[in-house]
Amino acid sequence: MRLSQASDFALRILMATCQSDDPQTVGGLTERLGLAQSHVMKIVANLARGGYLETTRGRGGGIRLARDPSEIRIGEVVRLMEPDLGVVACLRPEPATCAFLPRCALKGAMARAAEAFVDSLNTQTLETILEGTQLASMPEVGQ
Repeated sequence: MRLSQASDFALRILMATCQSDDPQTVGGLTERLGLAQSHVMKIVANLARGGYLETTRGRGGGIRLARDPSEIRIGEVVRLMEPDLGVVACLRPEPATCAFLPRCALKGAMARAAEAFVDSLNTQTLETILEGTQLASMPEVGQ
């Protein structure tokens, strides 16, 4: 199974946000993670809609975790970023052409595999992932 870059970037954004008690900025996350600012803005907005981040505009604002890291399951974040997890065409929302539909055992097997993948990721939280991760160096304020 292959995830989109959005899932990878979302997990990295959550990890970086968790590293500091200070609110993060899109610019700071962009620089620290080496991502395009447009990607960071879009993913931060998606994570905020999903209830993982809270964003505040203006002076003293920024990006913070909306939940405790122990409550953020990795599989749930992946599910937010990959809503269809369509590993085969017949599992995707778009209409698929298949000689074996409407009755094909492959579709069910692939659906179960995708669920097992998410279930496996859900055994990990942001907190447990961070415990085994070396913290990235944080840029000094004003630089």
